[in-house]
Amino acid sequence: MKRLKVLLLPLILISYALLYIATSKEFPCNEDCNKVMRVDTTLTRHHDYVWYVTRCGANVVTDTLCIYVKDTAGINWDLFADTTCQVATQVGLSSQKIFIIKATTPFDTLAKKQCP
Repeated sequence: MKRLKVLLLPLILISYALLYIATSKEFPCNEDCNKVMRVDTTLTRHHDYVWYVTRCGANVVTDTLCIYVKDTAGINWDLFADTTCQVATQVGLSSQKIFIIKATTPFDTLAKKQCP
């Protein structure tokens, strides 16, 4: 019985700590993540057809940016890919591959660009 009392407090503390970590809404963002967020903020602020910008791939740092957009008639997507390269280079993301992707089904790649 004495062992149970001694182990009870540490078990309760560990349980609360794990619960706190699991429900925390703050996710650490590294330097690359901050740069991608700056590209996202710049593009979504100036172009209403941009939904969001993210790294292509599942939680991996790559050299590829996926820009999800509404398929709007009259937009020169190759020119927009050039603009995206300029913004990415300004925030410190050089030599990126840019994919402009229509974000409605069926998904479609509207433009591809290799930034200098």
